[in-house]
Amino acid sequence: MWGFDDCCSRCKTNDGVVYDYVTKKISCSDCGHSIATIEQPKDTSSHPTSVDTTTEPNNAAASSSDEDNLKNLGFDPLAVATTQQSNASSDDATIIASMSARLKLLATVKKQATEISEQTKGQIAKRNVRFAASIYIACRQNGMALSIREICSVANGAEVSKVSSAVRSVLHKLGLPPQLMHIRAAEFAKRYSTELQMDSQAVKAAEEAAERCTDHVNSGRPPSSVAAAVVYIIAQLSHEKKLLKDMKDATGLHENTIRETYKDLYPYLSMIIPTWFAKRK
Repeated sequence: MWGFDDCCSRCKTNDGVVYDYVTKKISCSDCGHSIATIEQPKDTSSHPTSVDTTTEPNNAAASSSDEDNLKNLGFDPLAVATTQQSNASSDDATIIASMSARLKLLATVKKQATEISEQTKGQIAKRNVRFAASIYIACRQNGMALSIREICSVANGAEVSKVSSAVRSVLHKLGLPPQLMHIRAAEFAKRYSTELQMDSQAVKAAEEAAERCTDHVNSGRPPSSVAAAVVYIIAQLSHEKKLLKDMKDATGLHENTIRETYKDLYPYLSMIIPTWFAKRK
């Protein structure tokens, strides 16, 4: 390339060198010799600047590099994620243990409820609903008559309808018999009469009477209410008479509910009360 310090190759002088930017020529004015052409600098302003993508790592490579660096520092992202999952499971178990304690459940029921909750973690979004449903099913599998309403009372505002729906869903997912969804009046009667410390004969009579109500009396009342009224009737026929307040404390039902259910059952007393128990009294 021709420089400013070069001279005309013909007359050996640079005094008459002329730059013609129109014709893009460099010539000598003394001898007229055409020395060179003018090279225009490349205009890069109108062209986008190219990017060397080979110098910039992509997201996947950067992520991989970051993980490698963390591991070199003794920080394993997979271990952290596993720990976070473990902590979440531990929190769930703690809450279920607290609910179980308030309901006075056995350790075996609490453990079983925790396992059911873990198995259905991705199926039920609301944790309190999942915990309540898991406890209910664990109770049913262990032959315990604890209503969904009672469990919801310690489930941080979980609605009975939502827990009922969750129970059905979990039973289906785990392949458990749908009969676990329902509690018979006889089961409630056994529980209530036992909690009232009634004698074994009275407990047996209450179970039988509640079963007969299920078979022969269509009161339209829930099983827990029927059981409470039956236990109240049997208690009045025994030497250990119980007040409605006692029934309320044992069942968790309102006195008025028990009273109204008793009125519904009264016309059927001869059919409900076991003959062997009535004769004994």
